[in-house]
Amino acid sequence: MIAGAETMSWRGKYIGWYKLLYRILENLVPELSDREIMENVTPEDELIIPTGQENLPTNKSKPIPNLSIKLNESEIEIGILYYNQAQIDLLKNILKDTHASMLELLLNSFQKLDPNYETVLYSITRGEKPTLIRKYVTARVDKDLLDRTIEEAEYTSKGGRQIIYNKSVYIPPKSIKLYLTRVKTALDDKEFTNSLTVIKPIYEILTGIKTQREIISDRLSKPRKKRNMYREFIEALNEVRRRELISAERRREINNMWREDDESNRESIMEYLNELLSQDKVEETSS
Repeated sequence: MIAGAETMSWRGKYIGWYKLLYRILENLVPELSDREIMENVTPEDELIIPTGQENLPTNKSKPIPNLSIKLNESEIEIGILYYNQAQIDLLKNILKDTHASMLELLLNSFQKLDPNYETVLYSITRGEKPTLIRKYVTARVDKDLLDRTIEEAEYTSKGGRQIIYNKSVYIPPKSIKLYLTRVKTALDDKEFTNSLTVIKPIYEILTGIKTQREIISDRLSKPRKKRNMYREFIEALNEVRRRELISAERRREINNMWREDDESNRESIMEYLNELLSQDKVEETSS
């Protein structure tokens, strides 16, 4: 018998359910062996699914949320779980202007959920049952409520001073479990599959949130992209003028249009110049 097999045997009940989850979520979760599945079941009887980022170098990994499964005799629960500060920090980024469209997509997805989907925040003290801090119907979570939930999760995780009965009291940090959404269904393949199909696009949005490092990288590369586009514009503009396809006055006019534009029409200007060059090339070939 494999060492530790007796202590892991009860965890085997998760194997079939994980394999079904893997078929539905495809590349969003790693393919795990039976033993790996059982190794990720906690003593509290919850399968916390690896994200696939755990073994990457720190500068390449991303603290995306975990998916979790809980089984009992009558039902199965599937949730999107945040349980450490790095994951909360990543979630906070969706509230920034850089993620405005992504936030809108997330909240729209929330609004479509039925009332069985809940957003739940617990604090965890070792050796004790989790303490419920907040619980909402996920469909009612808007930007303000999401912000407040993240703030409370962060405060619980970090600890700090709090005024209680007019006295400043230090509250020690605690572990947390924030299920951004979770749902319980009957032990039925079809119901479980339906829940996964609903959760999948939400999980895709959350795993796509950019880290602070990625946000900074995008900002640094943006001016470079602008310079490259301007160089292409100038080369095309000069070539159009060199071939006498436009007058010197028209060249100045187009150059001013580019400089004064708010970027919305620059692609149209490039299309116009490229069209002039293409037409001239066709005429040269014909002649």
